Amino acid sequence: MPAVRPALCPLLSAATRAAPCRLLRSSGHSINSARWASSSEAKAVDDTAPSPAATPTQNRTAKPTDSATTIPTITSAAQPATSAPSETTPTPKPSSKASSFPLPSIFHRKSSLAAHVADYPWLLSTSPPRRPRPTFWSVLRDKHFLAVGTARARKHLNHPTYDFPDQFCDDAAAVTQQLFETLSDPQRAADEEALRPVLVKAVADRFAHGYRAMLAQGNRIEFVLKSKPKVTVTGTHFTYGPYPAPQGYIAQQWWSLIELIIPEEDGVFTSHPRQKEIMQRAMDDGVFFKVDVRVDCDLESIVTDERSGMPIIRDTRRQLDLQFISPHFTPWDEVFELDSQGEWKLRWQWRISDVDWIVESMMPKVDRKHKIDWRPRKDL
Repeated sequence: MPAVRPALCPLLSAATRAAPCRLLRSSGHSINSARWASSSEAKAVDDTAPSPAATPTQNRTAKPTDSATTIPTITSAAQPATSAPSETTPTPKPSSKASSFPLPSIFHRKSSLAAHVADYPWLLSTSPPRRPRPTFWSVLRDKHFLAVGTARARKHLNHPTYDFPDQFCDDAAAVTQQLFETLSDPQRAADEEALRPVLVKAVADRFAHGYRAMLAQGNRIEFVLKSKPKVTVTGTHFTYGPYPAPQGYIAQQWWSLIELIIPEEDGVFTSHPRQKEIMQRAMDDGVFFKVDVRVDCDLESIVTDERSGMPIIRDTRRQLDLQFISPHFTPWDEVFELDSQGEWKLRWQWRISDVDWIVESMMPKVDRKHKIDWRPRKDL
């Protein structure tokens, strides 16, 4: 092999060293161009592909490694790609077959549970009270009138063996148990006359009418008293005068404690001695009084569907308000008598005149602006 001349070696060495640099620069430019082209193509593919919200199939595009080769789109075989969402076939509804098992009325009536007892005058534990909430001054007034009324009741029921209100609370508890036994009896709950021994006529009519309305809806109600009632006296109201009121008599209110049934000509105040005389005359004509009580007990009311026998409502109350009334009697009537065991007792039974203030809520509202004219007759 012929020897290379030394003069050419520096030129060859410089050309050899410079060639790789030019090659790297040119190849680097080609790689950058391929990347820009590939990213442009990928962006174009992504812009034309449907969004994931449009179709359930998501197209995945891989980045090309050079300017001439691209990886095709990979599509899942389980969910084929479609250009438009496919129409979904509606799922057929299951056919309903008539069941031989009778369902209670709550399942086929468009009404709430309270609608089943809307016509019956009984408050559920979730029902709003019929009386407004007492104020601070009304509580003080009622406590004062309770003390005054208790003394008056002891005067009218004056007997060594009858202590008011202790003996009265025992009698009221027995009447309360009798009430819910009567209201739970289907033979007596719809009959006004069967309810009259424990309820006055106005309340008996409401309960009997409500029970018949529930029977028309296919329901019935019964009460289960799970504990002995504990009775507490909360108020008294006395009505003096003849009963029933004769023609030409009016009612004169003395707060909520006393009501006088007196002739119309005595309705205008003249003097305090005259007013005492009018009250004494009314007391001689007779008296009947009402006693407000609060009953603490464990009482469950059950509304049952007559068709299926299934309970619709099971509601428990721990407290209720009752009002008891005495018959009309005069100071000369015998109030007590001996029973078969030789013990003294009342000749009559207390009856319930209001349940959760049904009667009071039906009474017309009294105008608060009405005032008694206390001027003497000569000044009128």
